[in-house]
Amino acid sequence: MRRGTRPLSPAAINRPLALLRHMLRLAAREWDAVKAVPYIGREKERQGRLRWLTTEEATRLLEGCRASRNLALVDLVELALYTGMRQSELLGLTWDRVDRSRGVVLLEDTKSDRRREIPLNSPADAVLARRWKPEATGLVFSADNWNAYRSAWERAVSVSKVADFRFHDLRHTFASWSVQRGATLHEVKDLLGHHSLAMVLRYAHLAPENLRSAVSRLDGVLPATIQPQHNDSTTGTAGSQVRAGASRNY
Repeated sequence: MRRGTRPLSPAAINRPLALLRHMLRLAAREWDAVKAVPYIGREKERQGRLRWLTTEEATRLLEGCRASRNLALVDLVELALYTGMRQSELLGLTWDRVDRSRGVVLLEDTKSDRRREIPLNSPADAVLARRWKPEATGLVFSADNWNAYRSAWERAVSVSKVADFRFHDLRHTFASWSVQRGATLHEVKDLLGHHSLAMVLRYAHLAPENLRSAVSRLDGVLPATIQPQHNDSTTGTAGSQVRAGASRNY
């Protein structure tokens, strides 16, 4: 399938198909307009891009942001790293949605159209504390247009020599750091505001210790006394005893 002269990507094909499948299900289950929902296949999509920062890269990037002399950018990047919020959610954040007494940020306008609360850890709260003033109202960040930060961001990325990195990758960094430090995929799903686990499975490989802990639960599931006999005629008598018993049985 093509759009103009370019072939459509699997994602571009699957999104309309997903809408069609949803409408057919509504037609069958709620509107009683069709008797059955036909099978609709999907194109296989490649796993999404995953680029996240090491702590050393993150330190360099923040130093690059400070060197840009755009202090709002420093706060924006730090808050993204410590909350996993999307760029649009950060830029649209208003002080009436910040509840530091409870340690949360309430997001109303999200990509998934679902309200969600973002818990604030100490570094995230520190960012908000230094931006807050007694008369603070309106936007947490003075400009809600990315163009106000774009040039400073691009300079910071260049100066810090962090290769192949976009602002959205700060969200991947938050998720990756969280999983590496013991957060479950369900917890990361809720923090990022995703509908299903499918979007966070890309981070599963970053939790080898969690997986090791999971399989270790099977240690001792069988009695320790149940052990197979591996001796044979070249290493001991157990094998010959088994063969002798077998000959008597026959």
